[in-house]
Amino acid sequence: MADLITDPSWKLETGDLIQQLSMLSWLHQGDEGKKLFETITALRVGYEVYQRISGEREIDTYRTQAILAIADYVNKHPKGPEKELIKEIKKQIEIFAARVEAL
Repeated sequence: MADLITDPSWKLETGDLIQQLSMLSWLHQGDEGKKLFETITALRVGYEVYQRISGEREIDTYRTQAILAIADYVNKHPKGPEKELIKEIKKQIEIFAARVEAL
């Protein structure tokens, strides 16, 4: 049983924990808890639908990739000419913009 509890697949993210708490409230408080559970579930489903339709996750991923690519360039060329750094930044911004545009 201890192995089951320490298994990483049992870990609850914040949204999952809140939803489980609202379900527990429903089980113990009846209709009042049910309304809370329904509200939490509707909010989570709405948020997920928005994320999938809007492409926000992909945009965040592309933004992070661009920042990491620039940081990597700076780390590899710490004393590189400023012109080259500006060129690399522009390149990464163009890649980011093209990816976002393609969504």
